[in-house]
Amino acid sequence: MRLTQNRSGLRQALSALAYAGYRRFAVSHLFTSLGTHLLQTAIFWQVYELTGSALLLGLTGLARAGPHIVLSLVGGVFADRLDRVKVIQAGQSLNAALLLVLAALAVSGAVEVWHLYVVTVLNGAFSAVTQPARIALIANLVPRGSFVNAVALNATVAQVSQVAGPALAGVGIATVGLGPAYLLNALLYVAAVISIVGIRVPTASSKPAEGPWQSFVDGMSFVRSKPVIISLLALDLGAVVLGSYRALLPIFAEALGAGPGGYGLLSAAPGVGSLLAAVFMLSLGDMRYKGLYTVFGVLAYSAALALLAVSPWFYLSLFAASLLGATNSVQMIPRNSVILAIPPDALRGRVAAFRSMLAGGGPPLGYTISGAVAAALGAPLALMVGAAACALLVVGIGTMHRELRDPYLGSMDKP
Repeated sequence: MRLTQNRSGLRQALSALAYAGYRRFAVSHLFTSLGTHLLQTAIFWQVYELTGSALLLGLTGLARAGPHIVLSLVGGVFADRLDRVKVIQAGQSLNAALLLVLAALAVSGAVEVWHLYVVTVLNGAFSAVTQPARIALIANLVPRGSFVNAVALNATVAQVSQVAGPALAGVGIATVGLGPAYLLNALLYVAAVISIVGIRVPTASSKPAEGPWQSFVDGMSFVRSKPVIISLLALDLGAVVLGSYRALLPIFAEALGAGPGGYGLLSAAPGVGSLLAAVFMLSLGDMRYKGLYTVFGVLAYSAALALLAVSPWFYLSLFAASLLGATNSVQMIPRNSVILAIPPDALRGRVAAFRSMLAGGGPPLGYTISGAVAAALGAPLALMVGAAACALLVVGIGTMHRELRDPYLGSMDKP
């Protein structure tokens, strides 16, 4: 009986993989995510190697955030007017060509800092334009009953990449150098393009009656007409901006006497915690009370942030960092599934674009704010202020918006 139950649980946890289109999509997403984290890690390393400047290192985050803020909404229009698979393939092909150029510059020893900023901006631009199509495509590949599972699997793939991508970059840089590492990055993007060849989905609007600008306005109007979407996006923004902590991890590692190795462990711990929590969320299927999962998930995130701020021991800090990743997955998976389940397919790309814009632009803004507060008050107090502000925001939103307490919010079995 127990063996049968275990098999049943495993089938439920992996139900989205029963669909061939989603399997190809998941493989492509894995290659894309690995490439993204590999590139960011390698560019961080080379910028610091060339300049030794922490400021220039931090500005690479803003170079990536800018295109996401400006172009994500444009990508949402593309996702609802064009073939989503072709949009993704076009963006990844351009990324592959970009990385081939960077690999050639690195091998020849001709790389300058401005090259790395240009690559970061262009890579961010191509990713910003294609991300809404990638998010919206999920709903075209699985039935509604497997939708939450597909979103959770997507998050699991992202967390695996968050751990494996930087490790792959570190090994590559140490063994073969930056040039071959960038070449591997280009090959990952090529593999992502090939993986989704053959996926067939209906184009949301083959002959749109409205122009691109009206299409953009319609998307904004729909989001504005759905307060629950705005509430969920505000919860996410509060966590990544008010509850930002990653830019301060080197300070905590140094204060705890952990050194570079401890910093690496603190940086990886959220990814490990997030992966474990995502696997747990996979087993829940299309859970009820998705809004409450999000609210209490962000509240738990705030508590973990406060624990990291006051921790006097490295291993307790490591545990707190893992909790930050775990609680982020607990709130992110149901939140994203609701945001994608509410709009009709013809508008899903534009709605996904708002989420993508915040996901791409919010964290670098949070790095800037947390760094400025830490410079004035110290890193521990900066995290405590951020945790308190985040918790207050969550309580306010959770109290004001009753729809978040609907047990059937974003569920397929709503009576």
